[in-house]
Amino acid sequence: MRAGAVVVAAGGPAVAAGLLDLPELVDRSGPPATAACLELAVAGPVPTRFVLGVDEPLYLSEHSPPADLAPDGVRVVHVARYGATGAVADRARLESLASAAGIDPGDVVARRFLRRMVVQTAIPSADNGGLVGRPRVAVPDRPGAFLAGDWVGPVGMLADASLASGEAAGSLAAEAVVGGAATVRSVVA
Repeated sequence: MRAGAVVVAAGGPAVAAGLLDLPELVDRSGPPATAACLELAVAGPVPTRFVLGVDEPLYLSEHSPPADLAPDGVRVVHVARYGATGAVADRARLESLASAAGIDPGDVVARRFLRRMVVQTAIPSADNGGLVGRPRVAVPDRPGAFLAGDWVGPVGMLADASLASGEAAGSLAAEAVVGGAATVRSVVA
């Protein structure tokens, strides 16, 4: 298949490096940000609906209500520790946080523990130039190839970076195909 332009927006630096045969994409990217996550379905009160750790990277939030994520009478609570360290210790710490927030273990009707979720595919580091050191949207030496993701471009973190690089990649791809005369509506405020 031939194309005038392609946007690679899949799986982070390692996947893009493999697709484009550019191992330096991995070398220029920082390590992933991870979190151990405990999802709870609670059929009882959730006395403390939101917690942020001050001395530990912890998070607890009741997501339903307001979101309609569970049957009537059941609340969904997400508990996380950023920077997953080890499944056993992280799970125990998250269970302890839920208990400290007033969640009765007897009210938990379902739970799912995710030992190491990727929160951001590559953390920008000062060693690599920070945000401006991340890979650019336009792939060097690959005319018509563009990158998008939370690890691409000099703007934003997480979803902001994904949207900003996606908008730029889409605009550049359209310009490459149309010959610079494309007008692309902005999707990022």
